[in-house]
Amino acid sequence: MTESDLCYLPAVEALERFGARKLSPVELMEALIARAEAIEPKVNAFSYTYFDEALEAARRAEQRYLRADPRPLEGIPVAIKDESYIAGKPTSNGSLLMQDYVPDHTSFIVQRLLDAGAIVHARTTTPEFSIAGVTWSKLWGVTRNPWNLDCTCGGSSGGSGASLAAGTTTLANGSDIGGSIRI
Repeated sequence: MTESDLCYLPAVEALERFGARKLSPVELMEALIARAEAIEPKVNAFSYTYFDEALEAARRAEQRYLRADPRPLEGIPVAIKDESYIAGKPTSNGSLLMQDYVPDHTSFIVQRLLDAGAIVHARTTTPEFSIAGVTWSKLWGVTRNPWNLDCTCGGSSGGSGASLAAGTTTLANGSDIGGSIRI
């Protein structure tokens, strides 16, 4: 399996391969990180990255598979929209006003993913306070469509969509108030 194949591997298939010991969570995470490092400056889908921590978590996930004790999403890389809180990690909401904000709690959706064994390796860009039909902010700039860099991503979850389309994450979360995910 090529690095590109790994970057677009569906989560269900990754879990099956992890369980069968045909793929390691570390191998998947390394492939996604390599891809992100190669294309992220052009696409700009990530606001924050946690690659070193994610690799460490992938090693722990690998051990859980070896002990036959995986959780439902054990070892699956997930990019979290930069509006959901992660305790101790910056959450900017794409705003200069919140660029230094670090919450003391984790949003419910993120906590459920973490409890299921998913690994947060990055935060995805969003327009300021997720209130725009395009993914652009003064803080993070323009998020580009990975298939055509001359175009932007629609919706406030454009960073999530762009990271999935670019092959820099296996799963990503988003939200939809006025068409964010649909755009």
